[in-house]
Amino acid sequence: ASGSSDSRSKKSRRPVHRFVDSSLAYQGVGRNLGIEEVLSINEFAIEGHWPDKTLYLDLTAQQGLDRIAGRQNKDRLDQEKIDFHLRVCEGYQQVRERFHNRMIVIDASKPADQVIDACLEAIGALIDREVR
Repeated sequence: ASGSSDSRSKKSRRPVHRFVDSSLAYQGVGRNLGIEEVLSINEFAIEGHWPDKTLYLDLTAQQGLDRIAGRQNKDRLDQEKIDFHLRVCEGYQQVRERFHNRMIVIDASKPADQVIDACLEAIGALIDREVR
């Protein structure tokens, strides 16, 4: 994701990791706290500083779990049951639909090197557009 603007209202660009989208998916839908409730809290916290674009890495819950299956050190989220991960995927779908104008969808089911290449290509296109 790319965030914009700072306290002096001068426009700046910087990449950010996850941002509000993951809170909406994990807490709002995954933990059943409600997407609107989590959105309201986050809107207060970010003071209107939404990303211009978001790279949305599209992957099913099962594909994600298959990828982390061999990890030695799984975090608490990695250890959740499939039902939780299915809800999180549904949450991300809702986020994707709600904020479709800023989403750049990347097929993350492909091998890692192809996913990285697709991400770099998308970022390069954003930079090219910004420079022009």
